[in-house]
Amino acid sequence: MKIVEDNPQRRKADLPGVGNPTLESLERYWRALRHAQSVPSRNDIEPSQIDAALPHAFILQRVAPGIARMRVAGQSLHDLLKMDARGMPLSTFFDPSARDEIAKLVEAAFSEPAIISVPLNSQGSLIRSHLTGTMLLLPLRDDKGETTRILGAIVTEGEAGSRPRRFEITKGARIRHETLGLQLASVQPLVHKSPEPATERKAPFLRLVVNNG
Repeated sequence: MKIVEDNPQRRKADLPGVGNPTLESLERYWRALRHAQSVPSRNDIEPSQIDAALPHAFILQRVAPGIARMRVAGQSLHDLLKMDARGMPLSTFFDPSARDEIAKLVEAAFSEPAIISVPLNSQGSLIRSHLTGTMLLLPLRDDKGETTRILGAIVTEGEAGSRPRRFEITKGARIRHETLGLQLASVQPLVHKSPEPATERKAPFLRLVVNNG
C-alpha cells in the first residue's frame, strides 16, 4: 500500500481520524505538550488529562526497528484482543498480511519522527460484524531524549464480538504520514577554500554545510 504524505497545510478532511473526537482530543493534548517544537516526553503524559481517550489509548516502547511493545493499554484494546494487551507487540492487532506495512509506519513514527494515522478494518463473517477503525501514533521522547516511545490509540466502529479481532489496512484509503521535521541537522566535513591569487593572501575560511532534510 502506498503511503501518502501530507503537508500540514493541505486539506485533511479525508485523512483517517479527522472528525473523530477521541483521536482529535488526544492529538490536541499531545500538541499542547510540545515545547519549542520538540517531541513531548513520556514523563509529560498525565492520564487524568486524556480521560475520554484512555480506554482506547496505549503507550508503545521501541524494542527493535519496526517492532514496539505495549507498556500501557486501555480496556478497549483488551476487549479487541480478548486478553491483556500490555507487553504484547503492536503487530498482534494485525493480520500477517498487514504486519510488514505496519512495521514500516511504526518505524517512521519513531525515526523521522512522524505522526501516523492508519485506516483499519476487520473482516466480518456469519457470526461477527465487520469492524472499522483508525490507529493514531504520536511520538514521544524517553528519559535520554530519544524518540523510543509512542502515545497512540485505536478507535473502532462496530461490535467487537466475542472472539479476538485482527486488522488490515483499509485498501484504497489514505494514510496520514506527517513528518515533523525534527531530525538533528547533519554537519558535513569542514571545507578549506584555497587562497585567492592576490597580493594580499586572505585567510582560509570555514564553510559549514547544514542539511535540514
